[in-house]
Amino acid sequence: WTSGAGREGRLGHNDGENKLTPTPLTREALGGATVVFVAAGRVHTVAVTSEGALWVWGMGNCGQLGLGDLNNRLAPARVGAEEAFGGSQVLTVACGDAHTLAVTKDGALWTFGNGGDG
Repeated sequence: WTSGAGREGRLGHNDGENKLTPTPLTREALGGATVVFVAAGRVHTVAVTSEGALWVWGMGNCGQLGLGDLNNRLAPARVGAEEAFGGSQVLTVACGDAHTLAVTKDGALWTFGNGGDG
């Protein structure tokens, strides 16, 4: 469920509309997967599924979505496929204003997005 400001697709409903009450984000929008963890930056949101996949949406202007471009996503997009994150499952994530960090099952820390301040 998401609510609030929807600019740049940060709520994941395939639009930029604000949601004044909690609005469900369907499992179908996330490939039918079960979400076990979410995190949000200033204008992007990420979700980890029970299978260890990472889904992202919202503003991508600094690469914080990890999709290899600077485009916004109005709806959830999966980061990579089986080969993403060295083939390891994502366990947890955290977001800053314009960056994302992911910890994988093999203990690796992956970062992407704005690294301008170190």
